[in-house]
Parts: sequence; C-alpha cells; structure tokens
Amino acid sequence: MSFPAITTLTSICEDTLNSTIFEKTELEPFNKQLINEEYLNKIPVNFDENVSLLNLKQLFRTTHLHIAHPLRSSLWINLLRQDQKYQQYKFQQAIERYPEDIRNMFGRRNDITVRLPSCIDLDHLPNYNLNRKGQHARTRILSVFAYYHPDITWAPLLAPLTALFLHYMTEIDAYESLLILTNNNYKIITQTEIQYQSLILAFRSLLRRHYRSTYDILMKYQQNILDNWLWILFEYLPLKYLVPIIDCLLIEDMKILIRFTIALLNFFVKYISKQHIKPKRRYSIFRRETFSRLSSSSSIKTNGTVNNDSRLIHFIQQLDIPIEQLFKQAFAIRHLRRKQIFRIIQIEEIKIKQERRLGRPLSLISDHNGSNSISTTAPIRSYNQQNSISIIMIREFDTTIASHSDFAYLWSLIPARLTEFQPERIYSSNIHGRRLRTLYDHVEFHEHCFIIIRNELEEIFGAFCSSQFSLRSKTRTWFGTGESFLFTLKPKRQVFKWIGYQKCSMGHTKPYEDYFIYADDERLQVGGSKEALDIGLCIQQDLNQGTTKQCDTYANKPLSTNEHFQIMEIEVFGFTS
Repeated sequence: MSFPAITTLTSICEDTLNSTIFEKTELEPFNKQLINEEYLNKIPVNFDENVSLLNLKQLFRTTHLHIAHPLRSSLWINLLRQDQKYQQYKFQQAIERYPEDIRNMFGRRNDITVRLPSCIDLDHLPNYNLNRKGQHARTRILSVFAYYHPDITWAPLLAPLTALFLHYMTEIDAYESLLILTNNNYKIITQTEIQYQSLILAFRSLLRRHYRSTYDILMKYQQNILDNWLWILFEYLPLKYLVPIIDCLLIEDMKILIRFTIALLNFFVKYISKQHIKPKRRYSIFRRETFSRLSSSSSIKTNGTVNNDSRLIHFIQQLDIPIEQLFKQAFAIRHLRRKQIFRIIQIEEIKIKQERRLGRPLSLISDHNGSNSISTTAPIRSYNQQNSISIIMIREFDTTIASHSDFAYLWSLIPARLTEFQPERIYSSNIHGRRLRTLYDHVEFHEHCFIIIRNELEEIFGAFCSSQFSLRSKTRTWFGTGESFLFTLKPKRQVFKWIGYQKCSMGHTKPYEDYFIYADDERLQVGGSKEALDIGLCIQQDLNQGTTKQCDTYANKPLSTNEHFQIMEIEVFGFTS
C-alpha cells in the first residue's frame, strides 16, 4: 500500500514532490512510540517525563522522518517551543503584533515594495521551490524581523532557514521560529560580520585538525571550497538530506552543520581522488581581485557541463548515498565538541578584531601548529548591501491627499535619523481653512515637515522642509538646510535634492544655490535661483494659487504640468514618536 504524494503541508510551497510516492515501510523507522502526533501538537518536548534531550538527540541521529511525512507539519515548531513555558510570554507581544506590522510595512493592498534587509546575503537566497506566494511570505518575515532587530547586522542563514520553515509551518509560526533561534540561548545563527568570519575560519581550523589529509587535498584544488562551506549544505544539498539535518540542528547547535559539511567534504575527496584530477592553482576568496568572481561562480548551477570550479557543486547536487551512511559518517567524527568549537570561534574572533584594530586589510596568521590560516578584515558583502536603505514601517494615519505607499516612498528619502518617527498630519486646508498664516500657526515649531499639494489636474507634489518656520520672522531671508528637497508623487514619483549633493559641486555652491526656504505672510517659497522669479515651489497667501519652475537650488523640473496651478488641497505632516 502506498501513500499519495503530498504537494504541500502549509499551502504555501510549490509541489516539490511532484512524483513522490513513498511506501509505508519508509515511515516505520520513525519511533512513533516516542514521538507521536498528539505528543508533537500538545506537549513541549522538554517537559515530557519519558523523553530527555539526550534521547531526542539519539532519536534524530539514528532515525529519519520522510520529508513529506504529515507529522512534519508540526515537528519543527514544537521542537523550537521546547522551552515554551518561559519563551511564550517573551515573544507573545511580537507575534500578536505581526499582522499589524505587515499592514504598516507593506500596505493593506500589499502595494509597498520593501527590499530584503541588509543583514541578508543577496548572493545566497535558495528558495527550495517556494512559489511566489511563499517567497513574498519570506520577504515579509525577514523584513519585520530585521526592523525589530537592528543589532543583527549580518545573518546569512536567516533567509534559507525561513524558506525551509515555510514548507512546514504557517507564516506567523516561521516568524516565531526566527525569534526563538536568535534568542541568546541558541547558537545556530551568526548575527554579525565578525561572528560569520570567525565561523568560516574556525571551520578551516577544525577540518585541518580532525582531517588533515582532506584539508590538504582540498587546498590543492580549490581553496574557496572552505570559504563557502555553509552553502554546501544550504544551497546545493538535496532536500532529502538537508531536512533531516535541520531536525538535528534545531535540537543541538552549530556543530551539526560542521559535522555534516566535514562528512560531505570527505566523500568529495574520495570522489576526486578516483578521478585523478590535476590540481589547480591555489587562490583565496579573501583576495580582493578574486572575491567578486568567486562569489558569483559559487552560485552556478551545473547543467551537464562540469568544470573544476563547479565539481563540488555538481557532486553535492547529484549526491546519491544512503542517508544512514551520511549520518554515520557525520557522527563518527570524534572529539568534535561544542565547547571546543566555540573556543576556536572565539580565538578567530579575537584575531580578526586585533587585525582591524591594527588596520591590516589582509594578512596570514600562523596558528599554533605552524600552518597559515587566512584571516581578513575586508568586507564580506558588497558595497550596495552595506549601504542599503533601512526598512521602514509607517502606521496608518489620517490623510486624504496621499496613499500609505506614497508615505513609505517619502520616508525612504528623508535622513535616516528621522525614519524612526511616524508621520502626523498637523495641517489640512479642508479642516483648518485656507490661510497661509493659519498654516504657519500649526507648523511653526516643527523642526521638519512635509508640504503636499493636490492641484486641479490631480497631480500630487510638494516639499520637505528641514527647519522651523519660526525662523522666518527672525531672519527675513532664505533659511533651511540642504536636507530639504522637492518631490512629485503623481503621476510620477521623482525627487529633487539640493544641488550641493551632486558630484559636480562637491558641496561648493553659489549663494543663490543655497536658497532653501523663504516664508512671509504673502508667500511660502521652497527653492530659489539667481533669477528672483525662478522658484521651485511658491504658494500664495490664500492657498488657492501656486507656481512651480526650475530653480538653481534643486535643479528640478517644474513639479506640475502647468507652471501656474490651482491648489485643490494642501496638507502638512510633521513627525511624531
């Protein structure tokens, strides 16, 4: 008797098992007397009198649940909730807030585009056959998580683990899983660049110490194999092997990943030894001139033609050994203990910090055995990733002039220190009347504000002002700072920032290129020029008429189709905590 193929466990992943038919005998090795469905759904693991953590480790090391088994729909989340008694209250507020956070960050209509956070390695984003819905769920989880964890600056494993979780649990459970995994009690996910570099270098040291012959052979062929060892598991290993490895990882710690990578590299060395491949020239991924080439080649998927650089990738992707043999090899490694692993990681971390303190860009550090281990203080991610914009979350608020998506766009333009605040409508022509003096009364002591206008053509545009309007009565001249800018929202989103930011000026501007804001009882002007009438945005005192032209301060195009426009509606927004 055979079971039907299981296409999905959470209605979020693609059919990764299109033709999978597995026999009932394949499920027998899993000890249902120890862990059954009722146990998984109702009883936290470490509160069961008959099951100790040691028994769980032994269970998952020796028996392997099929990746499409129905019990998997609750296995991982229950393993992670082992310490639910004290963790539930800790994460409950964050979990309950998650749906609202999604609305605020992505909009009710999901019309706000959010980039993946900068702590994610964009060069390594395995989807594991998640469909588009699943990939969007992963982006939502990672974005909300990163928003509340700015201290986590580099965590490449967050994305692969989230994608795996979404095959076996709901979106909100996957979010909870990340909260648990990054808790201080877990040692699975690195959270900074130094931690990640230390782990990479510690793996070299451990492989050299426990399997010197394997290490020497790999160094003769491809040194970058060891620099990308985590992706041997998470990017190339078939799911039928990876999923049972994650079972062990969630119960134990980082040493599981190290054990299985060493085992796979041992199998690979035996394979290439039989092929009699001529060794290739040694090089390091940490050399600047080869880093970009290696990082791009590491993600190559082979399609029949295998060169030396992709030989390991091909071997891992086509791996066809009994899973029992892989587990036996991984857990046969002696004296590979957690204490030893984290001690070596700490040693490597100290070395990296010392190098950075001394300002050494690249170096070779000799270990206590006399061998050279490669260390670096060079960035391990691209310039664009290091400088990506912060994730923005804006609560819904009262406005009739612009959309939630429009404000998310505007918040991406303002100085980073202001993105932590929320928009607040402080003036509306429909509520407070049409008089420039009234507008000043409402915004006078706000340090920063947005002025947004809708004209007779339903075009929406405005200005960001970076100084208090109370300065107008003191200076009687142009005031403000270079943080001010002009923008359009409809029909097209554009921003026109101070010309002083442009490379051609390098901050050296002429006096009339620093005309940011001018305000008196007759008019409000943003953006001046050498010619007195060339004003970027001018609003008349009755708040019914306005003009827009190209100005020298912002080098902008006219903000509306007509230089002289009618103001149908005007709103001003300040910043609140």
